[in-house]
Amino acid sequence: MIREQGERLLVEGPITMETAAALLDAGRRLCGEVECSAGRVIDLSGVTSVDSAALAVVLAWMRAAKAGGRSLQIEAVPAQLQSLAALYDLSDLLPLGAPRQ
Repeated sequence: MIREQGERLLVEGPITMETAAALLDAGRRLCGEVECSAGRVIDLSGVTSVDSAALAVVLAWMRAAKAGGRSLQIEAVPAQLQSLAALYDLSDLLPLGAPRQ
């Protein structure tokens, strides 16, 4: 689930193969269209679990934002997602902010 809180988009629950399609559509809509201002933050502090589908979702959100002339910052990144990004050598491509504390 994604919900707006001011300029932030809060993602809650798992980002896995089972939830990826719905999150992908919701995120593309919010990040790639007029509702998403430049420099928007996606807050992953409510994410409970991830698998490799989470990388695909985040990359798709970035492409949608870029296509709309916008940028994203990803914050409170779960350690699992940081590890997957490193494993797939994507750490330099993703705007992953500080890991979750």
